[in-house]
Amino acid sequence: MYDQEELLALVDPDLAGTVQDVLTEHADVYEDNDLDDPADFVNRMCLGDARMFLPGLNLTYTDRSSMAASTEVRVPYVDVEVVKAAFAVPGDQKIVGRQGKAVLKEAATSILPREIVYRPKGLFSAPLRAWMSRDLAPLVREVIHDGVLVSSGLLRRDALARMVAEDAAGQRDFSKHLWHVLTLEYWYRGAASGSDQSQAA
Repeated sequence: MYDQEELLALVDPDLAGTVQDVLTEHADVYEDNDLDDPADFVNRMCLGDARMFLPGLNLTYTDRSSMAASTEVRVPYVDVEVVKAAFAVPGDQKIVGRQGKAVLKEAATSILPREIVYRPKGLFSAPLRAWMSRDLAPLVREVIHDGVLVSSGLLRRDALARMVAEDAAGQRDFSKHLWHVLTLEYWYRGAASGSDQSQAA
């Protein structure tokens, strides 16, 4: 999402060392592997997802949601044998040109019509561009001018203002970046408020 230069420009310079530590630890997840081809970029990205994204987000949320609804959920694609078989497939066979899930789709054509297998993907992601430029624009401005992260010095106002200006001018799409800043701001406010209440008690 953020490249190293963007991230370092956004945070307080005193946090640069911490940012570097996190980036190094994150990079180690991709480097430390026992893949058949350790340089296989696609499989390294898949490994990163398997080690961080799935257990930290998708599988955790699925587990919590299913327990809250008293429902038993099965995730067949994370079966150990299926995962081993998936990592045995070279990355250049998983993504062919602009076609993702190439092996899975090829296998599916034996049991499903091609028009089903290769139909365009439906919309799934949130309309962040519209939110950041219209619906949530006042909140973004508030975070830049009066936000806790900026006033505490954790984030730099000039870097945030530049992102908003470039996004508005159509020079770059910073909608995801701004969404992350917005959610971090409100998470931080809640965390700081909870900490203050605990100390008062």
